[in-house]
Amino acid sequence: MKHLILSVLKEMTGAPSEFQLLPWGKIEISGDEPAYLYDQEAAALIEEFKNRGNDMVIDYEHQTIQDVQAPAAGWIKRLVWKGTEGLWVAVEWTKRAEEYLKNREYRYFSPVLWITAKDRKVVLLENVALTNQPKINNLKPLMAKMRHDGNDKGNQNQEREAIMIEKLKKMFGLASDAGEDKVEEAVTQLVAKNAKLEGDAVNVVACKEVLMALGAKEGAGKDEVIQIVASLKAPADVAKTLSLEVAELKKKISGMEQDDLISLALKEGKTSPEELDKWGRDLAGKAPEQFKQIVLSRPAGSVIPVDGIRIAAKDTHGGIDANQKTINEMMGIEEETFKKYNK
Repeated sequence: MKHLILSVLKEMTGAPSEFQLLPWGKIEISGDEPAYLYDQEAAALIEEFKNRGNDMVIDYEHQTIQDVQAPAAGWIKRLVWKGTEGLWVAVEWTKRAEEYLKNREYRYFSPVLWITAKDRKVVLLENVALTNQPKINNLKPLMAKMRHDGNDKGNQNQEREAIMIEKLKKMFGLASDAGEDKVEEAVTQLVAKNAKLEGDAVNVVACKEVLMALGAKEGAGKDEVIQIVASLKAPADVAKTLSLEVAELKKKISGMEQDDLISLALKEGKTSPEELDKWGRDLAGKAPEQFKQIVLSRPAGSVIPVDGIRIAAKDTHGGIDANQKTINEMMGIEEETFKKYNK
């Protein structure tokens, strides 16, 4: 496993709240073979970041790994994989770092990565630094900043690699005498496991409890679940239609009852057209029982005298005779009103 410090040839404008840390796929490294970052490796990086449970530091000039005082320039709050757009980080900068970046006193960032020696896969992101001394190739979007500045610093890197390998052994539950190949094998298995979990998640249609509630068997496919939900929806539509039809029928019955009550009250002289227009018609429609108690309980002819009045026989041609017209005029009943309630 190889320990690399990388510097990205990508100037930051101001102090961005998020930026691309690593590109998707092939990562060109100046002075070394390229590294690679794809979906599986990115998922493992994100999982490891979450397992840490802490924000990741962005320092100045990699002071964190130099055993010196290392104030933070910012904190990585979240890793975000954007597919072919690469690995992005959401950052919270310190005020001091914001000023450095806005004044262009710092222009580049440098991630510390661990890469497998065999297949050159990125397996760990240790931290990130702001730097102004990247060894970069102007034609590449990402370059390596290898530490070859003296034997002492080279020895420091070797010591840090040994410490990191020991940490990885503990993380994966490996024996203390496990070799570097065992560490790489454990990392590879973790990447494969993450890939399988992602694949399983894509195929999950609903949780076990939902499937049980629907009466579907465990592991039911999308088409089967859709069919069950559709069958449940159909009776609901029928019930809604039936409810609307019942409401319409009730409305019609109420209207018929209203007409019958008004017709009876007029024939027995217990109300008048004027009274009906003011409040009687509305009461007969909305509260027929109250109409019966208030209007129909009156004595016959109490509002319009009916004793001795001869009700003309029904005219099949829709007209009324002269006698009835005279009566209507005496009672103040219009012809249309009489026809309406004496059909």
